[in-house]
Amino acid sequence: MTTRQVGFIGLGKMGGALAGRLLDAGYDVTVWSRTAAKADDLLARGARLAERPEDAIATGTVFSMLSNEEAVRQVFTADRIRSAPAGFVHINHATISPAAAREFAAAGGGYLSAPVVGRPEAVVAGKLAVLISGDADVRAAAAPMLAALGRKVWDFGDAVDAAPTVKIAVNYLILHALQALSESITLLQHAELNTGRFVEMINDSIFPGAVYSGYGNAIATGTYAPPGFTTTLGLKDLNLALGTAAELGVDLPTGPALHDVFATAVEQIGADLDWSSVAEVTRQRSTGRPH
Repeated sequence: MTTRQVGFIGLGKMGGALAGRLLDAGYDVTVWSRTAAKADDLLARGARLAERPEDAIATGTVFSMLSNEEAVRQVFTADRIRSAPAGFVHINHATISPAAAREFAAAGGGYLSAPVVGRPEAVVAGKLAVLISGDADVRAAAAPMLAALGRKVWDFGDAVDAAPTVKIAVNYLILHALQALSESITLLQHAELNTGRFVEMINDSIFPGAVYSGYGNAIATGTYAPPGFTTTLGLKDLNLALGTAAELGVDLPTGPALHDVFATAVEQIGADLDWSSVAEVTRQRSTGRPH
């Protein structure tokens, strides 16, 4: 992993931004996406286009940001891992289940769990948090590259399923924040109060930060496109939290209520809208008409 050549697979908004950070740090990045056009901006900045996933894997160190664990399985097949060069390492940024992380680590080669906390704009601004866990030697070797991705790397130790579990817990908190904002803002709308002023106030006092600011404004104004993170992906991460809780024997009392809201939003509001659009479920269920 001393080479400056790396691969990057998965060029959605987050993946493209992460690959861009590696380019900016001076790495020679070979990129692959199912939709080749997603690589255009990176190619203009000096990346190389892989015709197949194997071409990115052949670099020996490949990062990936894929939508879910099934997508990871489809790309990182047993045959592709067997044909990877000696010392191959896969650095996986996707939000996946702890069980899937253990599965991928056992598939061969080196493997590092590296989910991230932050939206694409945080990546571009260098404010991303990277959560890592896995083999100590792989963590140490990957450290310089991971440092190029954001503001801080949080090390959660040797257990490859540790960082994914932490990321699931982070997203479970955000899911609650979205619903709490939905309920508070709906309450204030029915009281005919200024919800934009409310969002400004809580961000200046008790809840500073990207979650309550960005999503609070989206909910107050009903602006859910373009999405930063879709409702479908939010429901996927909620299911990961519920599944992890079941595996650990933990009762999450609010989990079923959140699942009802997010499943309804996917079915009735918009599967591809920003996940803050779950607010519309609360609005539609409220009595009377919002002002």
